[in-house]
Amino acid sequence: MAYKVLGISGSPTQKSNTDALIEAILEATGAEAEFVKLSEVKVGPCLACRKCSKTNQCVVEDDFRALSKKLLEADALVLGSPVMYRAASAFMKAFVERQYSLRHVKLMMQGKLGAAVAVGEVGADTVVQWLEYTLLAGGMEVVGTMHSFGNPGCFVCGNGETCRYSIWNSIAKKEGSDNFYMKNYHGYLEALPDHEPFGHPSYKVRRHRNVRDEPVVMAQAVAIGKTIKARLAEKQGR
Repeated sequence: MAYKVLGISGSPTQKSNTDALIEAILEATGAEAEFVKLSEVKVGPCLACRKCSKTNQCVVEDDFRALSKKLLEADALVLGSPVMYRAASAFMKAFVERQYSLRHVKLMMQGKLGAAVAVGEVGADTVVQWLEYTLLAGGMEVVGTMHSFGNPGCFVCGNGETCRYSIWNSIAKKEGSDNFYMKNYHGYLEALPDHEPFGHPSYKVRRHRNVRDEPVVMAQAVAIGKTIKARLAEKQGR
């Protein structure tokens, strides 16, 4: 029996760290896998019309109709999102809301396997817990979760080195320490001579963070994929 595993990324960034981790998990399952990037399809938020309550089918005419068929055909689902303002991306939030149509009277996703990935700095643990909850709410068995560091917006917007409102300066104020980013992004950030904690941040972005170059992080993703593979094999043997 050929198993199907579906990976859903809520990251709008091309070839993102979120994408890389989901794809590593999919590959490690050894199953027939499909990867969907939500920023490349049209899936809006739930409109609360409740017309799905009797049929378990959403009536909103967008790409969720086709995507819901893929969800039902899949034996395992891997969800991944970057952290945006300590929350999942809007793409992922809308997708999760639309799965409301699959849980009236009976759980259409019940018994499937699930895994969750979050990529970010502050709040990544919260996002991965939320993703795990959404899988459990659908009646799925969560076999693995992980979160890793990514690239804050100030790494890539082009103004982060001198902006008074750079995210690392804002977080430093709340955390009461200027060492948060320097500790967790050692080798990626360099504090310049005119740097003033809590006032005038001055950092040089030396290089962007890429999980593909982090063996320990990638090994976590592969381990989740192998767990999915093992659990699918166990289910087949029952």
